[in-house]
Amino acid sequence: MPSSSEYDEFGLFHENAVEAGLDWTGSPEVRREWLEARSGLRLSALVWGCGPAELVLLHGGAQNAHTWDTVALALGRSLVAVDLPGHGRPSAA
Repeated sequence: MPSSSEYDEFGLFHENAVEAGLDWTGSPEVRREWLEARSGLRLSALVWGCGPAELVLLHGGAQNAHTWDTVALALGRSLVAVDLPGHGRPSAA
């Protein structure tokens, strides 16, 4: 298993697109952002695109923000996919 410094969390977008039958035009603009709430809880989200978010996507139980990767690729819009507490990477830096 690769170390966290070797892990490319955005490295499977091409495979997602192909599997869903989407045209691949290259890697999308996406980044992970962090927010610390007043309670000290750290949340993270995947921010897709460079403009203001048009949509906010929340996952269900036993999932994480990457649940929405294929949907985000298909929509091609600026959006935010949030990692809820206890899922994905909400407490890691």
